[in-house]
Amino acid sequence: MFYIGEIFWLEIEYEDLPDESKRRPAIIIDKLEDSIFILVSTTTQSPSDPPSYFDQYKIPILNWRKIGLPKHSWGLAYRLIQLTEDELKDVVKRRDYIACMSDKDLQYLIDQIESKHI
Repeated sequence: MFYIGEIFWLEIEYEDLPDESKRRPAIIIDKLEDSIFILVSTTTQSPSDPPSYFDQYKIPILNWRKIGLPKHSWGLAYRLIQLTEDELKDVVKRRDYIACMSDKDLQYLIDQIESKHI
């Protein structure tokens, strides 16, 4: 069973290169019936100066060190992955688990995602 706020390693395909992927931390941000919504991934690449188009969707992960991420990280809020619980069980194993975000940090992340898509 998966819970909102959990962070785990997930193989993420590149949108423009579907045959290529990279293993990145991913965060469960919501569940609705049998669907699980996952923040696409995180990046350690800080926003550029001047900002690029995708920089507007980077949300800082608060307390990144406390939750076990090796570097300061940003959530990429331009795309969410929607999977069923069974589909997620097929690709995520116990060893992929990193941590669970605090309620405060998770709410900040969700608020930021919502503000970028309104």
